[in-house]
Amino acid sequence: MRVALLLVIAAGLAVAAPASAAPSGRIASHCSASGDVCYGIFDDRGVIRFQLTLAAKYFSRYRICVRPPQGATTCRSFPVKRVGSQFGGAVRWERNFPSRGPGRYRVTWKQGPRALGPALTFRRIEIQ
Repeated sequence: MRVALLLVIAAGLAVAAPASAAPSGRIASHCSASGDVCYGIFDDRGVIRFQLTLAAKYFSRYRICVRPPQGATTCRSFPVKRVGSQFGGAVRWERNFPSRGPGRYRVTWKQGPRALGPALTFRRIEIQ
């Protein structure tokens, strides 16, 4: 039996557009009031990416924490890189975080112990 995966837009806590060009299929995103810090969840032809965009190199590393529908939260640290005239980075969800079945996944971007803003969510469902 073959199971196909489908990602559906879930209720993100904010839907502001990121400052830079983003991969196709924005699921959820957030920008600071000044627009200096933006992050989001994007579906790029079936590949889910977590992206951070900074107007300047405010810090050298950031963390992304993913809380699956069941199981423990996983946090990973990533370097801030130059991306064109800005800074940031993009990481693939399934390469860096465990997939723990269907349901709502909550994603938080952090710098040190502090969240950069509200968490965003996406939903994974299985279609048989």
